Formats: sequence, structure tokens, C-alpha cells
Amino acid sequence: MTKLNNTYFLFIIIALEGYIILSAELLAIRQTIPFVGNGTDSVSIIIAAVLMPLAFGYHAGGQFKLKNSKGKFCSIRKKLLSNIVIASAFLFPALSYFIFQFFFMGLEEMGVENNLAKVTIYCLVFLVTPIYLLGQTIPLVSNYFSKSKLSTITGRMLFISTMGSFTGSLLTTLILMGTIGVHHTVTLLFVMLLILVLILGKKQTRDTTMMMLAILGFSAMLNSQGVMEILHIVKNNKYSTIMIIESEDDGGAPHLFINNNDSSMYSKDGRKHEYVEFGERIVIKSIPKNAPPKDILIIGAGGFTFGHNDLKNNYIYIDIDKDLKEISEKYLLKEKLQKNKTFYPIPARAYLARTDKKFDIILLDAYLGGLSIPEHLVTQEFFFEIKSHLNDEAILIANFIVSPNFNNLFTKNIDNTMRSVFPYLSRRTPNDRLNMWSKSPTESANYMYIYKHYDGIEAGAIYKDNIE
Repeated sequence: MTKLNNTYFLFIIIALEGYIILSAELLAIRQTIPFVGNGTDSVSIIIAAVLMPLAFGYHAGGQFKLKNSKGKFCSIRKKLLSNIVIASAFLFPALSYFIFQFFFMGLEEMGVENNLAKVTIYCLVFLVTPIYLLGQTIPLVSNYFSKSKLSTITGRMLFISTMGSFTGSLLTTLILMGTIGVHHTVTLLFVMLLILVLILGKKQTRDTTMMMLAILGFSAMLNSQGVMEILHIVKNNKYSTIMIIESEDDGGAPHLFINNNDSSMYSKDGRKHEYVEFGERIVIKSIPKNAPPKDILIIGAGGFTFGHNDLKNNYIYIDIDKDLKEISEKYLLKEKLQKNKTFYPIPARAYLARTDKKFDIILLDAYLGGLSIPEHLVTQEFFFEIKSHLNDEAILIANFIVSPNFNNLFTKNIDNTMRSVFPYLSRRTPNDRLNMWSKSPTESANYMYIYKHYDGIEAGAIYKDNIE
């Protein structure tokens, strides 16, 4: 039992509230990436689903009365405990991958295909209520402070709460997700909620404490390493949920899934994804045998399968996720990268900005289907930066999942953007599995944009009926 007139404990409660809300927001953003992507539109909905109920929670907490309209008494301590436990009950399914994967699967089954609709429903069901309840903490706790120094105490409470949020933002993403993993970071969040309950608890509230312990126990179980192994998750860091699944259709070949996207496969006999084999066939295997080694840049390392068997040419792989190399070597390739392969775990634009090196072949493969499109890697400025790193007569290949019939805005925009930078661009599919009669905006196929660069190339003319 804690005496809540102790200023020290009151500020601990406020700091933990700030930490928990910010950490829950970041975890929600990260956990939903495999299902709705990481676009700013999806992220903005989650942020809005935190800020708005937080504001209403502040207001509701300030309006709280010890006796409700029916005359029933409820102490501030009991109200705080009730809010925390109910919030925990909502956050448990909201942040546990094992549970909410079925939620998003259910939305798909009900015909909800739009990603913004999915994330909006997710926020309304799981996030709005717990944030609203936790937002009441500061105004409720303020009742335990002396009213004679209201302005000083208010400023101090906001300072402590903001410092808690600051700690939550840095600790959650920069340290915890990258070291213990997202799933264990979720469990730690419920440990923080339990600490709040223990600080607020009394002998009469033992049942509440037991409920919180039960929620923590279930969270620890469903976010345990054992459950991750059942889900085939080998890494769950701040960037990606990475799975290794052996496909019976490919003779048991391991497939590397990054955020639910089948990024790479490598069988015992060296088979790879069709688009990888297609790219190797047109730009690697076609290199004359007497040609000197080519310098090749791969943006979006995936499973490091592109050029894996090539021991002659020099490869540089770029990817933001440093764990991909170890995972690919252990589970996919089953061997270390060869000496002619170098990996830099760094953002693509940062690497291009710091090097003047030009390449003979560049492969852009950082686009994980239609969900995860790095917005900074599809701009005209980025493509101009890529072009500046091409040698004369170099080749660029960009792999996209787009509409065969230009039935969605992204396909039209990416095509327009690519052609504004790379003239005389060809668009090929590595297979013939296309439905050219489809009008569906979600119908998609693997397309390779191919460009041969010539320094100082002259623009061609336009054929017209009238010859001048």
C-alpha cells in the first residue's frame, strides 16, 4: 500500500503514464507495419488516435467527481486502478502480434482491402479507449497535490509527464526494440502498467492487482520467444518482422518474409525468386566473359540472393536493417557472403550522399509489395541521385509490385516519375502470369523497370504526318 500524499510516488505515476502512452503509440505503429505498411498516412491515423482521446482523457479526468450522478462513491485511487486495468485489457490484444494478426485477417475476410480503413478500424477498436483512460491520470493525480501552489505543481506535472514520454520514445525504439525485440518490449510495457497498479494498490484492491498480474502473464506468454518460433519469426526488431518459412511448393526451400512480404527464397539447387533470376539473366549472365569485373549496387538487400553465385563481380548491398545479413547467412543461404560482397547497414540516400562511386549495375529492390513503399525512395530527386551514380553504359533495374493495367494511382505515379528521370525506359515482367482484362485497382504483378544509361544521349525525334 502506498500513501498517495507522497510527492515522490505521485511523480513516478505521472512519469510512467507519459512513458506508457508514448511507448504504446510507437509499438502500435511498428506492429501494424506488416499489415498496413509504414506510409505517413497510416502513421498519422495512429498518432491522431492517440492525441485526440488523450485530450478528451485530460478533460474527463478534470471533471471527475467522487460521487457520480447516481450518488455512488468512487475514490480517486479506485478510479485510477480501474482505468489502468481496463486500458491494459485493450492494449493486450492491440500490441500482441499473435492476436491482432487474426484481427487483420478477419478484416480481409470481410472485404476490407483499403489500408487506411484497416488501420482506422484497428485504432477505434484497440487504441482509443485505453489512451482515453490513461489520459485521465494527470488530472486525477493532481487532486493529491496542494492547491496553494497550483501553477508550480501543474508545470512540474507536465514536465515529468513529458520527460516520461521523452524516455519512452528513445528507450522503446532506439534501445529496446533493437536489443530485446518488439515482442519483449510489449511485455515490458505491461510490467510498467503493473508497477502503476502496485503503487496504487491497497489490501482492498488485491483483486485488481491479480487481474493485472493475469494480463501481464498472458502478455509474457503470447510475446515469448517460444510463440515467435511457432509463428516462424526469427527477428522482430524496430524495422521488420522477419520470418523464415519453408515452402512445400518449392521442395522445402526456405523463404525469407520481411513484414509479411515474400522477399527472398533460395533452394538447395540454387533456385531463387523469378524476378531475381530474370534480373541476373539479363544483366549478370550476359556480361562478356572477357569483360573486367563490374561494380554492382543492390539497394534493398533482402536475402542477399541477387548475384549470390557470382564470384567475379563486386557487389555492395545496402539495407537499413543490419540483422538481415546474419539471418540470411544462417537460415537462407546457409553460408557466409563471399569476399566480393560487402554489406552496409545504412539508409540508401545516406549512402548515396556520402559516396561519389559510380556503378555499372544498380538494382533497386527496396519496395516490399504494395504495403511498404519507402516514400523517400520513390521521388524524382532520389532517382536523379541514382542516375548520378551510373557509369556510362550502366544498367539500372528497379523492381516494383504494380498494376499491369495502370489501374491505381501509385502505378501511374511511379511510372511517370521513373520516365521523367530515365528516358527510353522499358517495363518487363519476369513471368507471363498477367490478367490484362482486370479492372481491379488491387490486381498487381511483378514488373522490372530496365534502363541503359548513356552519358550525353541525344533525344530522339517524334514522327509526324507533316514533315517540316
